[in-house]
Amino acid sequence: MAKLVIAEKPSVARDLARVLGVKGKRDGFMEGEGWLITWCVGHLVGLCEPHEYNAGWKRWSLSPLPMIPDQFQLKPHPKTRKQFEIVKRLLHRKDVIGVVNACDAGREGELIFRYIYLLAGASKPTKRLWISSMTDEAISQGFAQLKPGQEYDRLWDAARSRSEADWLVGINATRAMTIRT
Repeated sequence: MAKLVIAEKPSVARDLARVLGVKGKRDGFMEGEGWLITWCVGHLVGLCEPHEYNAGWKRWSLSPLPMIPDQFQLKPHPKTRKQFEIVKRLLHRKDVIGVVNACDAGREGELIFRYIYLLAGASKPTKRLWISSMTDEAISQGFAQLKPGQEYDRLWDAARSRSEADWLVGINATRAMTIRT
């Protein structure tokens, strides 16, 4: 049985692996000592583009504004799709009994992890690594004090709300201002 750790960046994953004693390198992840450690490359997943919700939103005009999707949808970023598929595969491995969100401590790190987890259709229990220093001592202490992922649900709500609000304001305002000038 193994626990999967998802870090935000490859460099963070390497530091975590060093402290946890994980030495086996694979394509897009590391494995050993009961751990799988993988990484994002920034945002692996984002909100769909307007035309992916409604074909009529592809053309820039004032008539469809404001564009408000019934429900926001996620998609992997094309440039990092391979890494997303690796993370998704790891999330569904039968030997994985839990997942550690080791993305950066804060709203954006929570957003990155949760978008991946949702789009991957994952359902394994999650824990949160919350550290503000990458010293070996801080990493060890953080892993000794992992918290249940649901304790960060309000942070996730704030992150998702901010992401969706940025989409709504950014897309609609940009189109309105561009068309009117």
